[in-house]
Amino acid sequence: MSFTVTLPEFGVDIEVPRGRTVLDAALDEGLDYPFFCRGGTCGTCKSRLVSGEVELKAYAGFALTPAERASGLILACRALPQTDCEIVTCDAEAR
Repeated sequence: MSFTVTLPEFGVDIEVPRGRTVLDAALDEGLDYPFFCRGGTCGTCKSRLVSGEVELKAYAGFALTPAERASGLILACRALPQTDCEIVTCDAEAR
């Protein structure tokens, strides 16, 4: 089973198989998704979950604070889609 993740800034929908992270699937598609550590410690892949649900694998609290999480932010390197989703990177939000 997989979920469709819409990434409007890239103009694509990608399929993310169950158990794969949004970041891994985006990189598999050749997208220039911002990242550095891939382990939930740097925050470079911080993104806004516009719609849908993800489960977050363990990450460092300083990379994504509880307040940021409550406001809809996620780490793409730790995000496992649980439904179809729409996600926008924080880089795109800043533009």
